[in-house]
Amino acid sequence: MIDQATLPLFPNLLPAPGRPAPDADALRRRAGVEYFDLLVRDVLNRNDQPRLPFDWTINPYRGCELGCTYCYARYTHGFFELGDPLDFETKIFVKRRAAEKLRQRLRKSDLAGRSIALGTATDPYQPAEKHYGVTRALLEVLAEAEGLALSITTKSPLVLRDLDLLAELDRRHSIAVHVTLTTVDPALARRLERQAPDPGARLRTIERLAEAGISTVVNLMPVMPGINDDEESLAPLFERARAAGANDVHAAPLFLRPATRAVFFPWLEAEFPALVPVYRRLFGGRDYLGTAARDTLLATYRRLKLEQGFPHPAAGRA
Repeated sequence: MIDQATLPLFPNLLPAPGRPAPDADALRRRAGVEYFDLLVRDVLNRNDQPRLPFDWTINPYRGCELGCTYCYARYTHGFFELGDPLDFETKIFVKRRAAEKLRQRLRKSDLAGRSIALGTATDPYQPAEKHYGVTRALLEVLAEAEGLALSITTKSPLVLRDLDLLAELDRRHSIAVHVTLTTVDPALARRLERQAPDPGARLRTIERLAEAGISTVVNLMPVMPGINDDEESLAPLFERARAAGANDVHAAPLFLRPATRAVFFPWLEAEFPALVPVYRRLFGGRDYLGTAARDTLLATYRRLKLEQGFPHPAAGRA
């Protein structure tokens, strides 16, 4: 499971010296979103956190247009001195030379047997991908290698565009597609994830991937107290994940870095005002839930996971 709370910083995602991101080449504008060309020194980012189940990460884009109210990664735009949390979803940085950098890296290094995760911070199939195709170009390069353990995390049915490549990658490597699904209630999903595809589209995506023989995991991330943690919310999610052919369901609790808190709490006050005191008590001055609160939050998830016949969670993971 990708435990978002311990995701490291990725310094080699920063632009090259002398190329601050706010001054990056403007590529285009679309419906209030601006796109910029971002130079990167290395597209692969090493994970030094032993709790996370991958060695390297790749994020084809910096920023994400889906506008999920709980997104932990908003803080990363602060490295570019973009202080407005909403900049994360309106100023998207495109790593157009990412495939070239990856090909160079694969020629230099023997990564056989190592694990690479695409989309740990931003969705690799967000709307920008339709125009720029950075994710597909990266997959084409990975299809030239063999023996890796690959995973892709997305909310978008656009991943099905690359079903041919996924099948080829599955022959050359081991691969799993993680589809994030926080609820199967379309109305709640629209409140939580303004620009993301609806739950039905994601479930159909899981079904298509499973039919094609691609290992598919539901990422129930994040689990939020009083919003999507109870039996009424989770039981239908597990049932529909099982019916769609998902191989597993992973979960992680909400955590609130300051940049996320700046968006999440105003949203909570508007959408779930009765929960505001609960969240202030649970989180207090910290970003993460305490151990007891985390265990309580995930109790129903863990029970349903076993009742639905999904694999028992590994030690230390939900």
